[in-house]
Amino acid sequence: MLFRRVLLFGMLTFFLIGLMLPSSIWTLSPIPKAHAASHPIRLTGAFYSGWNGSNPGPTITVTKGDTVSLSLVSGDSAPHTFIIDVDKDGVIASPNCSMDKCSPQFTSTANYPFTVDFGPGTYTYYCSIHLTSMIGTFIVPGPDYGASSNPSSLTIPQGASANSTVSITSLNNFAGSVTLTSSPSSPPGLLTSSFSVNPVMVPPSGTAKSNFTISVPAGTSPGSYSITVTAKNSTTFSHSATVSVTVVIPDFKIALSSSSLTVAPGSSENVTVTLTSLNGFSGTVSLTSTLTSPGPQVTFSPNSVTLSSGGPVSSTLSVSAVSSGAYSTPVPMGNYNVNVTGTSGSLVHSATLALTIGSSSGAGALATLAIIGVGIASAVAVVAAGVYFLRRRSKPKT
Repeated sequence: MLFRRVLLFGMLTFFLIGLMLPSSIWTLSPIPKAHAASHPIRLTGAFYSGWNGSNPGPTITVTKGDTVSLSLVSGDSAPHTFIIDVDKDGVIASPNCSMDKCSPQFTSTANYPFTVDFGPGTYTYYCSIHLTSMIGTFIVPGPDYGASSNPSSLTIPQGASANSTVSITSLNNFAGSVTLTSSPSSPPGLLTSSFSVNPVMVPPSGTAKSNFTISVPAGTSPGSYSITVTAKNSTTFSHSATVSVTVVIPDFKIALSSSSLTVAPGSSENVTVTLTSLNGFSGTVSLTSTLTSPGPQVTFSPNSVTLSSGGPVSSTLSVSAVSSGAYSTPVPMGNYNVNVTGTSGSLVHSATLALTIGSSSGAGALATLAIIGVGIASAVAVVAAGVYFLRRRSKPKT
């Protein structure tokens, strides 16, 4: 029992001491991310041609904290040095090597490794022996960021909207708040836009994102537009990305499962009519038909369909060649064109069906006529035989 009391007292004491201690004692400092890199660089110097054959020589760009492994070669066997004017006191024959980066003098080759512990800024490198003919630029960029948008091009129907993701990426360990703005569309139009997050907080060596929504009112003219996104820091940085927008008209198309159809007299056949949404079209499409001449009956099931932007919808077109009317008038055999039309508001599209009643080759019509001819001939023969028989019976016997 005594042991439990001592243990409880000790735990309570530890808790009270913890409350009195500064919070910094209990907080672990974050370990900075290593971002330094090593850059092997080779320079050949000659007083008559400069560094690597040009004057000024090649521009060297590295980040603060990086290591440069410099391989120096004398291209003319003359003595040379490599100096970076860190203190910016000018291109001089006696540089301040306690601040400047100074290689040993070389007449053939030399290795000069150093750490970029200065900057950011733009500096001059040169040979302290050939001050005017061997000069170049050494750049140590400061913290910055890049701006991009993905996708960089969108196709948007009238009355709809689409999204692009704006990414602000840290460069050289940049961290901070970046405000996003969008310019009016070019050419001028009614396009509107908005950001899901604004401003964005960019982490060191990381990326911040915002959803960029572009809306196209129904009255916007079809065509090509562009909107520029500008990302601005509170200090001096400003970067931009452009999104191209193609505005299209929502529409639909109509198609038949077959471009031709043959229907035998007294029967009916079907064709499938398929309507497909284009450019995000949604709405009701009414179906009608016209014939080049009266005859067969054409119906739709259903005679109107509702389209969404998700996919096609079908209707069944039926053609009947069955006799109709009080006297069972047969459907005239022959060839017809059926014009199938889909209408939705001001949008009208058509497809043509080549229709044959009878046989596609006309053989059916000839066969039918032959059968009728044989029937008539048979009927005539029967009547003639009956008349002959009656005359024989009525003739008086001798």
